[in-house]
Amino acid sequence: MKAGFILGLVIFLSFLSGCATSNYSVGKEFASEKVSQIIKGKTTTADLLTIFGEPYSKTVLSSSDEKWIYMHSKGTAKAQSFIVSMEVETTGTQKILDILISNGVVANYAFTHSESPYSTINVN
Repeated sequence: MKAGFILGLVIFLSFLSGCATSNYSVGKEFASEKVSQIIKGKTTTADLLTIFGEPYSKTVLSSSDEKWIYMHSKGTAKAQSFIVSMEVETTGTQKILDILISNGVVANYAFTHSESPYSTINVN
């Protein structure tokens, strides 16, 4: 009887824990090595479209200025649930090319490429 109770308890507790994995991709992949082709004061919006295609987002800042963002993020998120806590681990990469355009020509830009391994633990 005691062994049956312990077995039942172990099975019950196993239902209270679990895990899940999810792959994600946001934005459109673009060639990082082509960023060096951008020349401030010379590269036009037509050049950008030829090199990278349509940006992830476009924002009008004024009658002469726009902000274009090329972004791609991909990776895997894993969640492990325990009886009283949850651990989430994310791995992947993120690339962001942020371009300021003035009168149809690149005025400035910034490019970041980072790996994103991190984990968090939440206690309920």
